[in-house]
Amino acid sequence: MEFVTKELRIIPLSVEQFRLMLERFDKMEDAFKLKHSKQKLDDETKAAMQELYDKAVQHEDEYVWYTNWQIILKEENVSIGSACFKGEPDENGVVEIGYGLDEKYRGKGYMTAALKIMLRWAKAMPHVKKVIALTSKDNAASQKVLENCGMKFEREEGDLQYWSI
Repeated sequence: MEFVTKELRIIPLSVEQFRLMLERFDKMEDAFKLKHSKQKLDDETKAAMQELYDKAVQHEDEYVWYTNWQIILKEENVSIGSACFKGEPDENGVVEIGYGLDEKYRGKGYMTAALKIMLRWAKAMPHVKKVIALTSKDNAASQKVLENCGMKFEREEGDLQYWSI
């Protein structure tokens, strides 16, 4: 499965591609014949991704809800960021989405374009009733992305804002 816009390719990694990404980011890039981005996962992100990967392996039929969706800038043939669902929809049909973009590609609408595609895909699934996203109350850029994707602010708890569509 792959989604394509004028500027981007959005690819949910297979379990094997996800394993390569965790092993060494450039191995995943080589699998897609991408230019090396020199991206490295920080310890916190790597731990979160490892947890998702372990669940993707356990739920291989539904791995798409646990895998990393790579965002590739077609013009440069380089990975510029990623997004992921944080598991299958719960018993109420709610699924959470998270995302991140390489700093030098921010502010150009790429994340908004990628998230719109992912949200449209998720909302088309019969068991999805609602997609939520959490962001820091100090992260105006992330809030703008969510707003541009049609998500609505729900509430604030501590340092976090809850958004949904």
